[in-house]
Amino acid sequence: MLLKPLQPDPDWIVGKYALMNVVATVNSGKTKIQPLCWRIPFQWQGTHYQNHDDEPYMLLVNSSGGFVEGDVSQFHAKLERGARCLFTTTASSKFYKCLGGETSREIVDIVAEENSLVEYLPDEAIPFENSRVQRINRISLHPTSRLFATDMISAGRVHFGSGEIFKFDSLMSEFQVAIDNQVVALDRINVPAPKDVSALYRLWQGYLHMATVFSYANDLPNHIEDEIFELGSCIEGSKLGVSRIENFITVRILSTETWQAHELLYDVWKILRPVIAGKAAQPIMKC
Repeated sequence: MLLKPLQPDPDWIVGKYALMNVVATVNSGKTKIQPLCWRIPFQWQGTHYQNHDDEPYMLLVNSSGGFVEGDVSQFHAKLERGARCLFTTTASSKFYKCLGGETSREIVDIVAEENSLVEYLPDEAIPFENSRVQRINRISLHPTSRLFATDMISAGRVHFGSGEIFKFDSLMSEFQVAIDNQVVALDRINVPAPKDVSALYRLWQGYLHMATVFSYANDLPNHIEDEIFELGSCIEGSKLGVSRIENFITVRILSTETWQAHELLYDVWKILRPVIAGKAAQPIMKC
């Protein structure tokens, strides 16, 4: 599981290509995240220890405010043996119109070595009207690693004027998890043209937000997925499903409003975090 830091290309236009490479190592029983290199609009602002323990929280700070035509961001993280990290974003990823036909791209690669913990909880992606979006998330784990990761996509600017629901031009979104170099989860949405986008509304059964949880630990308790499934009746205007294959649990959430999906994601985290990370879930501080 090798992840070589991506080096900046001298031909990249300043402000169009955000890059962040970090490595997490254990020093005196505490994980430290260090930047190897970065390029604006990604900015390095250090980490904090919200739980006052060995696990740093890192905010991915993209100062651009959103993706315009042809923008790219790449985040690369390597967790060395025993490292424990939580990565999140400062706000939703907003993809604005691409009238010239170029695609905006958001790419995340995380590699976790043995006995490490990855918690990846970004905010939702919002494809605006006439946007062209490619999103790629790849997480590679050692069999002894642990994972709690979320992914959320909205139908557009749902409450803006008359709305921009399902009016983006194209969307390719992929979330991949590999364990010991074997892909165990591949979740992909591919709507390459405006005529295909309307199919999402039918597939989402009229809901406007889709969120997914990917979780893994080699010692997940039996029947914990049943406890997660019971959350499906907790919030009106949403739907939840859960599946388990050995020690890998996937949760799918559909909701009418953003807050409903956020609440259910947090409720799933409250159930799984104690067994994956060994501590209780707490609201993430982003200031």
